[in-house]
Amino acid sequence: MGGAATEVRKATALGVLTHPLAVQILTVCNEEVISPSRFVEERFRPRPKTEKEFRNALSQVSYHFRCLGKAGLIELDVMVPRRGAFEKLWKGKARAQFSDEEWAEIEPDERGRISTVTWQGWVARVEVSMLTGRFDARENRSIAWTAARLDERGWAEMTATITASYAELEQIREDSEARLAEADGIDGGETPIPVTFGMMGFESP
Repeated sequence: MGGAATEVRKATALGVLTHPLAVQILTVCNEEVISPSRFVEERFRPRPKTEKEFRNALSQVSYHFRCLGKAGLIELDVMVPRRGAFEKLWKGKARAQFSDEEWAEIEPDERGRISTVTWQGWVARVEVSMLTGRFDARENRSIAWTAARLDERGWAEMTATITASYAELEQIREDSEARLAEADGIDGGETPIPVTFGMMGFESP
């Protein structure tokens, strides 16, 4: 029974994440606690210029927040009083990740839109880090890329290595967050280091 329920939740989550906007919302919720209205004001593109455009965008964004919440990918963190109502602030509970088999089941057009959203988010973080002088603040920061010619075996080995390495990095993130949470509130506790990591392997033109 437990296994079946897990599969249902997983299928629901994957269904929600086939929309690029849902992927973007989940990514942001894993970075900060945010409400649908603030997401529209700060993250939605193209930025609404009129009240009608704002309401339409908010309706669309709120729908995806609800779907992500029902799928267990985000959760309500706090409700803040705002002008006689409450602003619901959400935080992430999971990451947007697909296996090769799951990715293959998504329509090519949707895969392209999800990849575009993911790439734009990554580029934006790199640019902000460089503009603020943080990118090269540490001597052991990491950036590298290589153009190569691979056969099918090499392609399979490359993607498998990237997947395994990323899984190790995710474990490092989880372990660090657990240690930080344990030390939270203790005098002299360690200050978290904001970090972005990512890897890519793709077929070139």
